[in-house]
Amino acid sequence: MRCAATRYVTLAVSLALAATAQTVAGDWTSYGNARYNYWIDVPGDFSAIEESANGDGGTARSPDGNAKLAVWSVAYKRQKSNWAVWSGSKGDRVYYERAIPVCNDAVAYFRLEYDKAQAKTFDPIVTQLVKSLRSGDC
Repeated sequence: MRCAATRYVTLAVSLALAATAQTVAGDWTSYGNARYNYWIDVPGDFSAIEESANGDGGTARSPDGNAKLAVWSVAYKRQKSNWAVWSGSKGDRVYYERAIPVCNDAVAYFRLEYDKAQAKTFDPIVTQLVKSLRSGDC
């Protein structure tokens, strides 16, 4: 009986891990910004990006509300490289930020912030965000 219970618990944990991995690697939705002509993929289980009032970007949240993705453009006149990245932690929170030059002398930018305990879950999400942040032809 105890062996069967252990198998059921192991199966339940395996299914839960598979579901989490599927969400991380699964469906993504594309957000496009009309004002500055840039795009980025957003995890499918995050909320839709809520546009800012000035139309330069917006924010989305993970289903549990603990992770927040913000993407926007900032007026920028000096461009020396094709990207910049910032990452770090404060307390039990981790952040990752990336910027690229886009049209109209601006920069597209995203910031993802999440709990340190969820780092392994968010590593592939950060990787996809980095790959998908791109500019159109200006």
